[in-house]
Amino acid sequence: MIDTSDKKIIVFDLDGTLAESKQVLGLEMAELLARLAGQKKVAVISGGSYRQFQKQFLPTWREILNERPAEEVQSLNENLFLLPTSGSQIYGYNQKMGDWQILAQEDFPAELKEKVKKVFETIVESADYDIPTESYGEQLEDRGTQITFSALGQDAPLGKKKIWDPNQVKRQKIKKFLEQEIPEADVSIGGDTSIDVLPKGFNKAVGLQKLLDLLFLEKNDLIFVGDALFPGGNDYSAFVAGFETVKVENPLETSDLIGKFLS
Repeated sequence: MIDTSDKKIIVFDLDGTLAESKQVLGLEMAELLARLAGQKKVAVISGGSYRQFQKQFLPTWREILNERPAEEVQSLNENLFLLPTSGSQIYGYNQKMGDWQILAQEDFPAELKEKVKKVFETIVESADYDIPTESYGEQLEDRGTQITFSALGQDAPLGKKKIWDPNQVKRQKIKKFLEQEIPEADVSIGGDTSIDVLPKGFNKAVGLQKLLDLLFLEKNDLIFVGDALFPGGNDYSAFVAGFETVKVENPLETSDLIGKFLS
């Protein structure tokens, strides 16, 4: 049993943890998160953009709050923080706006962005990395504070994503090449087919610390739940930085875990 009684904030990864890759958050999971947010602060961190949160997370969250009293809705929203692009952006709820607004943001130098994009072009054109010639939507997405490469495209069917690189072997090879070519960037594996690139020195652990600083909390006030807590995974930095972490394999395990947090 994991004791969270002394924790003031619980942070969850999104894809592979709260929902399957790019899939809409389930109603049951949203209800569990709302119950948890009734007790303490909750944050969701993802390699995805805020736009992805607006499509994948917030519609279900708002749906499950519809029948609740206005005062409770306000409290739950104020206890929820959203950290897109690996925490290089932090959003908190603004009551006057009736929406989440950006509280903090990191910069991604334009010259470094262009270098990253050119290296990815080399990877796609090479026969060494088993990148499909046809993709489902964009493969390379500039998310403002992060660049994400999705080998099969942003809109690839979940089934195809699951079988392309289940053991991260292909992406570990790409990651190694990127780190050699762009030593001034941090590279990590996320989701089922993605690779996230951020300026050197920035990763999810840094995003978590910035969130704690904003909330005037300490490291031991936080527990992090994610599926990519393996070397090279985009959740692994939280473990290396000394945050208390819990590894899950899928959203079903996360549901069971939240149930234990609530009991």
